[in-house]
Amino acid sequence: MLIFIILVSLPFQHAAVSSDKSSSISRTKNENQEPKADSPLKVSSTPWVEDGVTHHDVFNLDLKGKCANIPARTDGYDHLSTFCYPSVPLSISLFWSSASMKMDLPSQNYHVYIGPNVTSVVSLAQSSQAAWFYSQLPWRSKEFKLSPFEDACIGVQTKEEYTITLQWKHVNYMMVVVTMTGLAVFWMAPTLCRNTFFHYTTGISLGLLMSIVLLTYLAQRRFKQSLFSWVGVAYSLSLYLMTRTWFNIKEYLTEQYIHLVIGYVLVAGIISFTVVYRMGPPSNPRTINLIQWSMQFVSLVMVVMSSYHQPASLLLSLTILLWSAIPASLKSGVNTQIRKRFFKPQVKLLSEDEYNTQAHEETKKALEQLKSFCRSPDSKPWQTVTRLRSPGRFAEFIEGSPHLTEAEVMEYSHWDYNTDDEDGDDREDVYTDDEEADVAASDDNRD
Repeated sequence: MLIFIILVSLPFQHAAVSSDKSSSISRTKNENQEPKADSPLKVSSTPWVEDGVTHHDVFNLDLKGKCANIPARTDGYDHLSTFCYPSVPLSISLFWSSASMKMDLPSQNYHVYIGPNVTSVVSLAQSSQAAWFYSQLPWRSKEFKLSPFEDACIGVQTKEEYTITLQWKHVNYMMVVVTMTGLAVFWMAPTLCRNTFFHYTTGISLGLLMSIVLLTYLAQRRFKQSLFSWVGVAYSLSLYLMTRTWFNIKEYLTEQYIHLVIGYVLVAGIISFTVVYRMGPPSNPRTINLIQWSMQFVSLVMVVMSSYHQPASLLLSLTILLWSAIPASLKSGVNTQIRKRFFKPQVKLLSEDEYNTQAHEETKKALEQLKSFCRSPDSKPWQTVTRLRSPGRFAEFIEGSPHLTEAEVMEYSHWDYNTDDEDGDDREDVYTDDEEADVAASDDNRD
């Protein structure tokens, strides 16, 4: 845990995020390149009228790749510039779309204000200047994520030169991965919550990610303190350190601190494995059900939060939840009825000649398989011979003789011939009502 505290106490430096790829909004040839000074994607400030008030230094970034370059201030004072993004209509084809503004500023000397319009941004800036105590959070980012379907304005207050660029993705593959992961976890939750390997990996992962929170919880149990005592401050500090570590993760993975990260992972992983091994997998059915429902709840939250198209993502989550609530027997019955009605298999009926040919071939094939088995040691031929009524005939069959004798063939042929004659006699005695009437009339005439 000491290594964890050392990591979170390192200086803050947030790395810039890599630029986005293709987009369906702007299809110019040089949309993935940095705009030049005379590029049409570079915009200038225009007067912005809102609620009867005219605002200056406002930049409208409505296409991917559009950027604004703000020169350094010569007077040495911070200056507020506002960058606005106009929303696009809701569309199911933009389910995984995303928008963001990326700021290229080397230093950390800046303040950011985000609001739905220019008026709210200016109001936030004025409030921060008038407040006695105002402090930005330590995990300030230089990439501001926006919803493509909502108007947004970002105000940047600094005296240094910087460039801010609009980035727009038609399909954000990270959102696709989150959606698919949520769906997979929801359907696999009944199996995963009963899997021992998943139990150990989950326990070790929680130990790595929430070690400081778990340490605070153990301290609370040890000293028997209430949540509203100093333990509440400890929990808040733990969450703060975890958040700071997450936003500084790129800096910690550099060559300067990688040995500390490896040491923390090894120590926390071994301790977590020991604790999970000592406690063992859950065996109580109610505990397993609670774990399953918790996993499914988290997966549904992942599906909802994986898209800025909130109505569609919420409808998808509700559909999954309702489908899982339907009894399996009912779904199976409906599936069977649909298959029978719309996907009925085509059955080909055999003619009499095809039936006889197939019967002859299959019988011959089965007899050959029987002979091969009887010749193999697995058949135990001596035990088989002792149970037979005619061992000699069995031996002749194995050597290649027919399975029927000539007498049996003649008897079958005679029986088949007699059966055909009897059927013919029966067919001659069968009359319709009109034929019976004609026969009766002819008999009366004879009399």
